[in-house]
Amino acid sequence: MKATIRFLVTVAVLLLSVLSLSQGLAQQTQASYTVNLSSFTLQVTYPSEVMPGQNITVNVQASPKATGTYLQTLAATVYYGDASGLHALTTQTLVSNAATSYGSYSTGSLSKNFTVNIPQNAPRTSLVAIFSETVQSNNYNYYNYPSYFGYLYNGNPLFYSYYPSYSTTTDDAIAPLSYVKATTPEYVTLQSEYQMLQQQLNQTQAQNQQLQTTISQQSATINLLGQQLASANSTAQTYQDLAVVAVIIAVALAAFAGFTYYKRSKGKDQVSAQKKSSTKKAETETPE
Repeated sequence: MKATIRFLVTVAVLLLSVLSLSQGLAQQTQASYTVNLSSFTLQVTYPSEVMPGQNITVNVQASPKATGTYLQTLAATVYYGDASGLHALTTQTLVSNAATSYGSYSTGSLSKNFTVNIPQNAPRTSLVAIFSETVQSNNYNYYNYPSYFGYLYNGNPLFYSYYPSYSTTTDDAIAPLSYVKATTPEYVTLQSEYQMLQQQLNQTQAQNQQLQTTISQQSATINLLGQQLASANSTAQTYQDLAVVAVIIAVALAAFAGFTYYKRSKGKDQVSAQKKSSTKKAETETPE
């Protein structure tokens, strides 16, 4: 019974270790991927693996490729794929700025985080993200206007000035994200075996506990019987000792009675002999 319990415990621990390891791998390592858009370079960091039902945090480091670049919007849409196609999980707007009329404004490096919730029924697949940017580029144009302030250019009075002009561009690129370690037939089999062994272990432990209780009760009964046997042996020894004493007394009494009888019998014989001797003597002395 103890060997069976040790075997079941060992197998259950091994299976639990396998299941825990498969679940823990989802958060062990971080992966990184570089996304090249037209105007920005994105460094995307994410967990390499994730289990269904968990959440992941994705970090995006954005760096402009040139100065004078104004980022209006930066968005990410996360998908997962299965046999039926792509399925969108979430769309996150990381940057949202209104169009600006100031030509000197530009966007520098920035860091953004967003969270993705993995469905419980997600298949075993990889997540992908599409990052899209909308960028406003600033261009400067110079114009000459008539001036009434006496400035001359090639002999003509002019007023010199400039104003910025704007152009908006968009671009998108795809990037891999975490691998979803959903259940597989092997995982389901291991989990089923673990549950079955756990149930058997619980039953065996209950039976073992019941046997321990029975053994304790039987040990108590054996101890009680031992005490009773010891008491009975003591009583028997006492009776035996009394019987020996009684036999000795009986023998002594018998011996005493025999001796007394012998003495009495001998006395009677002597008296009878004396009587006979006296009678004979009397007869001898009587004259004829």
